[in-house]
Amino acid sequence: MRVVVVVSQDKSDIFFANQLMRSLPVVGVVVENQVPRRDRASLLSKSLKYLSQPGVFVQKTLEVVDRTLIEPRQVYNRPENALDFGEEGRTLRPNARIPVLYTKGVNAINAPENRAWIRGRQPDLIAVCGASILKPELLSVPRHGVLNLHGGLSQFYRGLFTTDWAIHNREPECVGATVHFVSEGVDDGDVVYQGRPVVSAGDNPNSLYAKVVRLGVEMMVRAVQDIEAGACNAHRLDRKGRLYLNHMFSTGAKRATWHQLESGVIEDYLGSKAERDARVLEAMINPFPESLNTSRRLSAAH
Repeated sequence: MRVVVVVSQDKSDIFFANQLMRSLPVVGVVVENQVPRRDRASLLSKSLKYLSQPGVFVQKTLEVVDRTLIEPRQVYNRPENALDFGEEGRTLRPNARIPVLYTKGVNAINAPENRAWIRGRQPDLIAVCGASILKPELLSVPRHGVLNLHGGLSQFYRGLFTTDWAIHNREPECVGATVHFVSEGVDDGDVVYQGRPVVSAGDNPNSLYAKVVRLGVEMMVRAVQDIEAGACNAHRLDRKGRLYLNHMFSTGAKRATWHQLESGVIEDYLGSKAERDARVLEAMINPFPESLNTSRRLSAAH
């Protein structure tokens, strides 16, 4: 089983790639650039550009003030609340036998030269975490398809920042991960495994997301092993959760999410855990045995 891993430069995705290289026969890693070029124009030239648009000028000025004076004081920017995977999330660590491709430009994963590089690795399967949408020409390269780790339960939350949105919407019971085959839609392919981490008092969106990623890595490794053994039992996603796009998780949405912690969202959930877990457990597809057993034990305890 030859596996190519495709990730972004985010620390959670680098962690994912490092874990898979340690656990699976990885023959190549693609690190996708998703950061647009910075506007290097001077502050003066930017100001002059907006002076002819007073409304835009005021908005941009307020954004600078917020970014400089208010944002650094937010609770999610405190060091103790940072998303951290240690060195495994900071530096990609391939061995000498695993080549790495760093794409250029934004969302260039589907470019012919990158597709040719991946095809040259002769992958049986591609494992994805945090990559852009893959086009059919790339999806057709591996004979066993493409598996994605989605940081949410797809029947409830699809898209980006789904752990945060579950807290924002006061639904900690919907925090989870899905390993699924990639289709031409967004997080709606056939499901191989789903799992839910343990939610504990004192958790926050970043600590929960770290748990989701770590659980998702276990699920991905097991899914690849199942495919190699001919034991994969994927099921269709009949109910699609709401799709959350990148621009929707604004600064205001992020602050509102962390404000939910102050208003007791985790404590409220833990106080009625068994009842609130029931609808989620009933809806889960191919529950990952380890996470399912843990959830049931904890629900019984409450």
